[in-house]
Amino acid sequence: MKNQTVLIVGGSSGIGLALAQQVKQQGSNVIIASKSAEQQAPELRKINKLKECKYFSFDITKESEIKKLLEKVGCIDHIAITVKSPLIVAPFLELNTPDVRHAFETKFWGQYNIAKLAYKQINSGGSIVFSSGSLGIRPYFGFSTLSMINGAVESLCKALALEIAPIRVNAVSPGFTTLKEMEDKIPLGLGKFSQIAEAYLFLMNNSYLTGTTILSDGGAMLI
Repeated sequence: MKNQTVLIVGGSSGIGLALAQQVKQQGSNVIIASKSAEQQAPELRKINKLKECKYFSFDITKESEIKKLLEKVGCIDHIAITVKSPLIVAPFLELNTPDVRHAFETKFWGQYNIAKLAYKQINSGGSIVFSSGSLGIRPYFGFSTLSMINGAVESLCKALALEIAPIRVNAVSPGFTTLKEMEDKIPLGLGKFSQIAEAYLFLMNNSYLTGTTILSDGGAMLI
């Protein structure tokens, strides 16, 4: 990873922020992009490893803003997309369809558009790492929106691994990080952002993995 350029979408908080620090520690040039990256930059630069990062704000739901972002960043080696969709919890028959569409615009279509528009800028040996989620594997009552989105992201990952090779396309499926009622049930407890970020870093580093989704859930699927 030394001297490589990594674009982390959603890198100003949560898993993305933890990943930015890990990637920077490996000697990479880090670009952090999110809805409020430029506003948060003064505080983020106080973190020693993130002083020299570049920060760009953009709206992932707008294709025009994705194009502008990519014009600014130029050629890159890896893209990691760690965005989350709005949390929609309701029985399927009670869902507000416009809300569901907006959630898809953020997490599915946002990742789709970044991959479609950025692949020509990815250097040889580079990769894209998507974010799905464990609800795509095991649905829970009331969480059908996230189950649909995560399942779609993982299917997109496999399809693109075939279609845009030799660029590698993989995904990370994070488990629970904040749901306190699950903490004592999961074998390894709730996940820390830094623990889950390691899965993204592994996928960027491994030159012979593509079309793969890594489930980083602390064993939650076993219960």
